[in-house]
Amino acid sequence: MSMGVELPLFDRVMTPAERRKLLRPKPKWRGLHAAEPGSGPPGETCGTCLNLMRKHLSKTYLKCRRVHSRWTGGGGTDVRAKDPACSKWV
Repeated sequence: MSMGVELPLFDRVMTPAERRKLLRPKPKWRGLHAAEPGSGPPGETCGTCLNLMRKHLSKTYLKCRRVHSRWTGGGGTDVRAKDPACSKWV
């Protein structure tokens, strides 16, 4: 027998939108970034960073200059200009 006031587990039922947001996985960013995308200044993107490099071959590929030593010939190291800026943003 408890001597305190019983608090309800939930104050209210979650709406379907809140449930979807809770169950939505954290976005997995493609490409090879110098740090976690979104950890930089709010409102900035990779496209506004001085470390963004455009590698011109038969197409133009966007790469992060800070991780030049880890580039490969595949698309796995390409970044997108609209990705949120990381903490290494300049």
